[in-house]
Amino acid sequence: RTRPAQWQQLSRSQRPSPPPWPTPEGGPPPRATWHRLVPWSGRPLSPLERPGGRGLSAMAGVDAARFRGVPAPKAGASLPIRYGEASYWSARYGAEGGMEAYDWYLRWEQLKDILMPLLVPESEPASRSAEILLLGCGSSGLGEALYAEGFNAVANVDRCEAVVEAMKKRHQAQIDGDAAGGAKGKKPPDKGKAASPELEVARQPMAFLTADAKALPQDWAGKFDVVIDKAMLDAVACGGAKWDTIDAIMRSVRSVLNPSSGVYLCISHAGPEVRAKMLLGPHQDPDLTASEAYAWELSQQPLPRPLVNPTIDPKAKDKFELTPSPLCDVAKDVYYVYTCRVTEKQQ
Repeated sequence: RTRPAQWQQLSRSQRPSPPPWPTPEGGPPPRATWHRLVPWSGRPLSPLERPGGRGLSAMAGVDAARFRGVPAPKAGASLPIRYGEASYWSARYGAEGGMEAYDWYLRWEQLKDILMPLLVPESEPASRSAEILLLGCGSSGLGEALYAEGFNAVANVDRCEAVVEAMKKRHQAQIDGDAAGGAKGKKPPDKGKAASPELEVARQPMAFLTADAKALPQDWAGKFDVVIDKAMLDAVACGGAKWDTIDAIMRSVRSVLNPSSGVYLCISHAGPEVRAKMLLGPHQDPDLTASEAYAWELSQQPLPRPLVNPTIDPKAKDKFELTPSPLCDVAKDVYYVYTCRVTEKQQ
């Protein structure tokens, strides 16, 4: 558009600012807020990483709409992304209301082949008795998927009370649906008929607890066969005093593992050059695999980042797959699964 002569005579500082970009409900923030979206390195987001950019959602497997400030509980102002702080998660989950399932990095479908051998003894392929702890569960659907597979002894822990309460309600809806036959498309049982033997024995529901991973309940000592951490360590690594915090979490996790066969499984976006030292101990050579501080053996394997829409229902009929670009490096575009197996008594 052409500007009037009066406009041309004004200096840049005197010209009125253009109106802000409209932000659709649930869409990315206007450009004016991009400077506040700062990744872990502390630099501003690049055009590829900005909300709506193809690189963030396609390569990281993360919904770009999630990378936005959330309203602060009282002031109504935007809250910068600070994954390492509890206040960020409380504000974020408090703003999401309905609390739909959202999984960071990988879903049950991508993790099943890795998890099942850890959860089911080779000698008892039908067993579903494993004690499982989901650490930093958030609004993940992993617990519900495990429950649908027949695992009853699943404990979900998060330090955000809002998400824990919402997850309780969501799980109750899952139980009610199973009892009514909804999960298999059956009709609810007739009130005039006797209940089937399957429904007479109610399944044990999953457990939910608001707790800090640094201080898990003492009565859980030695209880869990498998502790699963999906992106929680990554979030903690963004916070201040991260080494002390991570060391406290590792010792807390070790204390609740089965002392003879427990396994801590950590799914991370970071490679072993960054995470090994956190999982072995801050004062240990990261090139070793046996942790002296936590008394477990560390192994790791890369898992390709799925080139699918991470938010789509796996059972949905209409799906689409993302096409790798020439810049896609399959060897580097991976997540890392770290397995820590208990070896001996902790120091």
